[in-house]
Formats: sequence, C-alpha cells, structure tokens
Amino acid sequence: MKKTTTIYSIGRRQLLGGGLSILAISALSACGWRLRGKIDLPYKNILISGNLTQELRDDLDMMFRVNDIQIVKLAKDAELVLEIISEQHARQVLSYNGAGQITAYRIISRVVFRAFDPNGIELIPEADIYLTRDIDFNQSNIQAFDQQVADFVKTMRMDIVSQLMRRLASIKKLPTQQTPSESQPKSR
Repeated sequence: MKKTTTIYSIGRRQLLGGGLSILAISALSACGWRLRGKIDLPYKNILISGNLTQELRDDLDMMFRVNDIQIVKLAKDAELVLEIISEQHARQVLSYNGAGQITAYRIISRVVFRAFDPNGIELIPEADIYLTRDIDFNQSNIQAFDQQVADFVKTMRMDIVSQLMRRLASIKKLPTQQTPSESQPKSR
C-alpha cells in the first residue's frame, strides 16, 4: 500500500491575514479592552417600582436575570428598591433645508430613578440618564424613518439599562442592622 502525504502550503495572503488578526487582538488586549461580562451587584433580590414602560421593565428583567438577580414583588423581600420616577422619549427638530422642510431630528431618551434599601435609606439619590441620537430625515420614506426611530429608541433603552446596571454595581452594600439580642455576646 502506498503512503500519501498531504502538503499544506500557506500563501502570502493567508499569512498576512493571520498576522494582522494576531496584531489586532494583541492591540485590543494591550489597551484594556475586554468583552463585558456579568455585572457584580452586591444585591441579589431587587424590587422594581415606579412609572416605567413595559419595554423598560422587560429590558431590566432580562439584565437582572442574566446577572443572577431575582426580581421580587414585595419591598420586605427586597435588598434594594429601584424606583423609576419617569421615562421619557422625545423627538426634536434638529435642522431644516432651504425650502423649510425638516432634514434631521434629535431623538431623546431620559430615565429618572433612585435606589434605596427597604428601610428607606437612600443609596442613590434621584438621578437621571439622558441620551440623544441625531438622525437624518428623508420626506420620501416616512415609514422607514419611523422604523429607524423605533430601532434607535430600543437601542437607547438598552444603553440606559446598561448604564443603570453600572450605577447599581457602584453601590456599596450597607451592613445589616442587628437586633439587640444578636448584638449581645452569648454566655457559655
């Protein structure tokens, strides 16, 4: 029986492509860039309350589930209460052309929130996350524009949820208060 040997040859393009890939990966790792992983929150049971849309509630639910945080229904079961005070989305005219027609809009998303523990101690005072995106407008394709605005708002809402999670992760967990019987030393 005759032995066959396969010889693999690497061409210049493959070698150059591989080298560039390795160079790009090493440059990204050298500057500190990394994929976002789980966010380490000191709280494992959170109550979400306030005035928020179903879309924002769903995005928060998903982000908390991914990070192994349980959403509870009662304040007594929560370690942290996240209150969404308001959620607003708006469209503002950004520019007009010479004929007075709108050529660009600014899309605005804003969420006002605060966080406190079940005892009412404020951990994050009332704060807001405010995002804007500019978008060109073409009078001839209004339906596509409406879909594009909806996509922008959805992306902005996810950005707001990510920023909110980072702010929650910056909270230091307060020590739990002990009852008088727990604070006294036990006799032997």
